[in-house]
Amino acid sequence: MYLRWADDGHTTMDYRSLDSAVSASRSLEIRAILVTFSIVSATAVALRIYIRSRVLHCFGWDDGFMVTAQVLTFGAAVAIGLENEYGLGYHTWEQPTSAYVPYMKSFYASVVVYNIAMCLVKIGILFQYRRVFALPIIQRITLYGIIFMVAWTVVIAFLNIFICVPVAKFWDSNLPGRCLDALTIWYVMAGFNLVTDIAIFCLPLPVIKSLNLPPRQKIMLFAIFSLGFFTCVISIYRIRTLKTAASTKDPNRDNVDAAIWSFLEVTIAIITACLPTLRPFFSRLMPRIFASSFGRSNRPSNYGQYGHFVQTPSSQCLSNMPRTRTEERSKRSMDDTSTLRGSDSVALPPTNNTLHARPYTGVTASIMAGKKRDHSDEEAQSQSPTEATSPSQ
Repeated sequence: MYLRWADDGHTTMDYRSLDSAVSASRSLEIRAILVTFSIVSATAVALRIYIRSRVLHCFGWDDGFMVTAQVLTFGAAVAIGLENEYGLGYHTWEQPTSAYVPYMKSFYASVVVYNIAMCLVKIGILFQYRRVFALPIIQRITLYGIIFMVAWTVVIAFLNIFICVPVAKFWDSNLPGRCLDALTIWYVMAGFNLVTDIAIFCLPLPVIKSLNLPPRQKIMLFAIFSLGFFTCVISIYRIRTLKTAASTKDPNRDNVDAAIWSFLEVTIAIITACLPTLRPFFSRLMPRIFASSFGRSNRPSNYGQYGHFVQTPSSQCLSNMPRTRTEERSKRSMDDTSTLRGSDSVALPPTNNTLHARPYTGVTASIMAGKKRDHSDEEAQSQSPTEATSPSQ
């Protein structure tokens, strides 16, 4: 296929045909990755929405941010697909000049939506931590982190949108105006993404380590919450592709890696953020594995060494349910954070009537009411000992 006759007795390789085949394969690679990971991340988000809204009846801020990030990810897939349509993966000089402007417009759109989507994923993860971990210190750290990430999202959205003034100068260098150094801005953003990824994914690990759980269950929790470090690995590799993307003389051909790894970074971040919420789904799909690893534990949590529990939005949703419905639901599927809040048992101290943990208000109220009734019966018996021992009665 790639051979041509050089003379009557020899053949030689047709490098132009081979190069065209490589370009075609890269184009197919781009489309396959866009379609595959768009479907996988969208499926993860859809399952998350179903479990949180239909099974647990507790759709929260973290779920809303993940949905928004997924919508922007679809936008990034469309933008990168249009880049491919207008020459991404092929040599720049092989494309008609009329394709340059739409290619650069698509590239501009992909950069903007990618960076905003990554920030929204991180904000969603921080809201998820606030729902899962009730420790006061985690609540404070995540609150400050959310405020900081919202401010950073506004900053990078402004920088990416107005990297050139006027904006059209980004795809038409003949227009009067000026552009910022794109490579410097992209390096700063990539470095910041890497640092925040590491900080966010390391945040829950000390808390999980402190839990009084069976070793197998604790290892499974570590594995689930450590999946986000795949995003960190991708971020490190992606930084290497940025210089090529910004300084190449053949941007259509050499920007493929930057486009692919940027899209993989945001989709894998969404998938790993959704996995902890999908435990009820996996428990039904693979009950032997997940039922044994996340089974009901009668061992009390040692959260008390850090302080008392604070009721989170997730526990509020459960406490507002009727008691029978709550017990039935916790037996059936449990929510994605029950293990971390010690919701499988109600710990009663041996010397007083206070509780160290109150994940279910209805259960606690029933226990306290039972104690009051027993105490009232004892007082009634002590006040009328004669009647209690009378033969006629």
